[in-house]
Amino acid sequence: MKMRKLFAGIAAAATLLGGMALGAASAQADGSGTVVTSKVNFTFTAQYAKQLVNRKLNAYKIADYVQYGTGSGATYGVQTASTVTDNSGIKAALEAAVVGTNKTVPTDGGDLMAWALAEGVLSVDNSADGAWNNSASRKFVESLKTTTDKLGTAEEVDLGAAANGTSATVPLPAGLYLFVDADYSVGTNGAATPSIAILVGSGNVENGVLNPLTKATVVIKNQTTAVTKKVNGKDAITASVGQKVTYTITSNVPQNTQYYSEYGYAYTDTPSAGQTVDFDSLKVTVGDKSLNKGTDYTVAQNKNGTFTVTISSIQKQTAGALITVTYAAKVTEAGASGSKAVTNAVVLSDNGAEATDRTAITNGQFSFTKTDAQGNALAGAKFEIGGQNGASTPSTATATSESNGTVTFKGLADGTYKVTETEVPAGFQSNLKAAFTVTITNGKAVKYTGADIWGLAPSTEVSDNYTYKVKNVKNVTQLPLTGAAGTTLFTVVALLVAGAGVAVALKSRQRMR
Repeated sequence: MKMRKLFAGIAAAATLLGGMALGAASAQADGSGTVVTSKVNFTFTAQYAKQLVNRKLNAYKIADYVQYGTGSGATYGVQTASTVTDNSGIKAALEAAVVGTNKTVPTDGGDLMAWALAEGVLSVDNSADGAWNNSASRKFVESLKTTTDKLGTAEEVDLGAAANGTSATVPLPAGLYLFVDADYSVGTNGAATPSIAILVGSGNVENGVLNPLTKATVVIKNQTTAVTKKVNGKDAITASVGQKVTYTITSNVPQNTQYYSEYGYAYTDTPSAGQTVDFDSLKVTVGDKSLNKGTDYTVAQNKNGTFTVTISSIQKQTAGALITVTYAAKVTEAGASGSKAVTNAVVLSDNGAEATDRTAITNGQFSFTKTDAQGNALAGAKFEIGGQNGASTPSTATATSESNGTVTFKGLADGTYKVTETEVPAGFQSNLKAAFTVTITNGKAVKYTGADIWGLAPSTEVSDNYTYKVKNVKNVTQLPLTGAAGTTLFTVVALLVAGAGVAVALKSRQRMR
């Protein structure tokens, strides 16, 4: 009997996730048949190589090809695999598949797979999505993957070991297989999600005749997981204490989420010390659509300082669309010369796969020494600081010289700042105050520029071990005698002399009167 008779009504060369669609008439034949045991190549392809890295699948054979006769007179049938130990799993899966149809799974002890294929329960159309356009086939697989303990011993398929770029080929005895990710709960590869359970058969049908040894090709049904995080649009920035920054997390809506009965998609964010998150500012968008908190996503603040954003409606979103999570935070802590970073890491948990990205914020400082005209340290001089050219003024914007004369400003982003003396120590000229600008690069001062006419703060480029000194004077005679300050001093003295001369002349005139 030829395959045209055995497989009447089959959808020619239709694919079941890359394998053959076995919507065929019952394979009935007189006499005993022989199970085809020859091996066939099963090739799994992927969009990205990392979908196959470390990927392992369990292959459960659920149907055998059976040969009747020999030579040119050979015909083939299909029956439940001899390795299946308990038909109840297949029966339950078929019952799930026929819900809503006029078909009833037989209970007369006949071969269930032969019946299913003869009745077209698992037949599919020949579309790009293969079997998943046929709801019965999907229900069959989703049910069957939960009862693999009844399907006999699986053969482990190591796609990672067999991978060659974006494809992996493994030989298996001809037949129809259920492939289930070896560790379906968490996946076997942190770079990609677990594979959807897939049903693949070797062989093809041409002109009604089956060749059971034709290789099978299937696209593995998983996806890579990736996430990016930026702070103010960059991987790392410098920021001043008190400055607000914006974090942006991006990823893409996974493919194939509709094929899972449950799907977990959550970002766990870990802000380090040194910042305060503004949770009211947190927003989630997919494409150009804003998601609703509580309906489409939730935000949970965890006891360990992390927080988790879970998109509960991920299966309703458009596959491949850009997901954007944004929120603001305030920098609250200063590091020492840029050595202490305010970090922020995010872990995306995508149905068992994980991806991580992180950002860093550093802030710097600078110091100088307050002295008298002879170079002795002065305590009690007060200064204030302000950002210039876009630099952010820190929340702690004042400092006072210590007993050793040191003045330190911390928590500064890279940029230029003006430093102004607001109060001099007791006994010093209060109208002769210092002012200068300091340029910070990579958390350290690299240039000081005097900004007062008295020359109390010189201009200089500095090295790591340079000590910048800013003076106070008790009278104008202690002002520096170089540069603009020297000119100023002589001008002041000249004015004083001129003033004295005028005074003497006035007194002389008064005496003459």
